[in-house]
Amino acid sequence: MSTPESNFVRLLGALEDLAVQESIQLAGDNYAAVRLTQERSAPLVAELARLNRTPLTADLQARVEALLVRRAKHEEQLAAVIATVRTALLKSQANRRRIGQIAPVYGHHARIRLPRAPSLAHAVA
Repeated sequence: MSTPESNFVRLLGALEDLAVQESIQLAGDNYAAVRLTQERSAPLVAELARLNRTPLTADLQARVEALLVRRAKHEEQLAAVIATVRTALLKSQANRRRIGQIAPVYGHHARIRLPRAPSLAHAVA
C-alpha cells in the first residue's frame, strides 16, 4: 500500500521527468510537443497540490524549488518566442496593408505603360 508521501515523491519524479522533456522540446523549438507535455503535466501538478505534503523534507523542498525555477525559465523562453512571433506578425500585417494601398496604383500604371507586342500581320508584311 502506498503512502501519501510515497505518492508525492513518485508524482514529483514524474513531473521532473516531464520538465526535462519540456526543456529538450524547447531547445528543439518543438512547441507543439511542449504544449502536449504541459497538458500531461497538469494532472500531476493538481494531484501534488491535492496531496499537499507540508512541511516538506529538505530534499523534497529542494526538488520542488528546482522544478519551479525550471518552470519559470520555460515560461520566460516561451514568452520570448511569443513576443518574437507577435512582432513578426504585426510587421507582416503592416506590410500587407501597405501593399494593399499601393498595389492598385502600381498595377494601374503598369497596365498603361506596357508596350504592345507587334501583331503577326505587321511582322509578316
